[in-house]
Amino acid sequence: MTLIQEKAPKAIKSINLDLLTGKIVACDASMAIYQFLIATQTMKQGMGIGELRDSEGNLTGHLVGLFHRTIQFMENGVKPIWVFDGKPPELKSYVLDQRKENKEKAEEEKQTLIDAGDLEGAKRMAGRSVRVTPEMMEDAKKLLRMMGTPVIEAPGEAEAQCAIIVKLGLAYATASEDMDSLTFGTNVLLRGFNSKKEPIIQIELDQVLQGFQLDQEQFIDLCILCGCDYTTNIPGVGPVKAFKYISEEGGTIENVIKRIEKENDDPKKKKKYTIPETFYFKEARELFKIPSAIHDKAVLEPQMKWNKPDEEALKEFLVERKGFQDIKVENGIKKLKATAGKTNQARLDCFFKAGAPKTSTTSSKDKKPATKQTGGLQFNNKKSMPAKAK
Repeated sequence: MTLIQEKAPKAIKSINLDLLTGKIVACDASMAIYQFLIATQTMKQGMGIGELRDSEGNLTGHLVGLFHRTIQFMENGVKPIWVFDGKPPELKSYVLDQRKENKEKAEEEKQTLIDAGDLEGAKRMAGRSVRVTPEMMEDAKKLLRMMGTPVIEAPGEAEAQCAIIVKLGLAYATASEDMDSLTFGTNVLLRGFNSKKEPIIQIELDQVLQGFQLDQEQFIDLCILCGCDYTTNIPGVGPVKAFKYISEEGGTIENVIKRIEKENDDPKKKKKYTIPETFYFKEARELFKIPSAIHDKAVLEPQMKWNKPDEEALKEFLVERKGFQDIKVENGIKKLKATAGKTNQARLDCFFKAGAPKTSTTSSKDKKPATKQTGGLQFNNKKSMPAKAK
């Protein structure tokens, strides 16, 4: 993100949610669920970290977040498609193992900090130790389908599938915090929906490429060199050095490696970088270019249907099974039903091509309240109890 701010500042815009009215957005559900679980954690003096759970002790913060985020989108005339992760690539196994190890360490450190009375530190560790089970994912899909929202189960990475949906012209943008969405080729990336005070950040890929003076294939190599989930990186090569190498060496990692090896062979120069044997850049490149995803528009389109919410099923699931407040669910359903016409409306200024788009130029006097501008949520689940140590 810092590199884009420096080299391609025109690619980044601050926008309000109402500027997305009439647009379809492919949402990275897996990423959002982690964010919701972290956002619904609270600190309770003498009780440790509080989390939203049902009567059986199952976490429900992700369901609260999805329920309110979907309604928020629909109220603003935005049509979300929720995309879920499938099987991770084999190339990601090392990263996943590392994350699992880090979560276990964070869980241990969290408990130590709770015992020491450091709730701020414990909450920080709680965010790093969040685990999402297959059952939680299935509950999330069930909820969204009851709400009448399209759910797409990707064969591989959700952000890759979102990018394909956008590239096929089936959605305007990908909503995800994962910058790999740009590497997979989404035309527009939307970030920052979880902030209550800050506007949404829109990043346009064509402007990134223009600012970097790279094409998409060269950009993929840059991202791999900067560090990605699918291979180890070259120790000591960060974004600044990676950009310099890619820009000066024809935009390919092969040329960068030749330069590094040549520099290493120069007796007058100190050996700076070592290429690890596990630097699987060619495999990572292919994965970014042709990810495991549904690429057929004819297969995707039938799955992108918005239906009426199933009121009774929602009440039974959220109130009876998950312990949500009846009044909150009733109000949510009413809002959801009231959005039927809004999601079919496009902003009036979409029909006028003259003039610059309205983005970060909005004056402070014209700004709407933060809950309308951003992805800020208010969580209303009635059950909140401390997390159980595992």
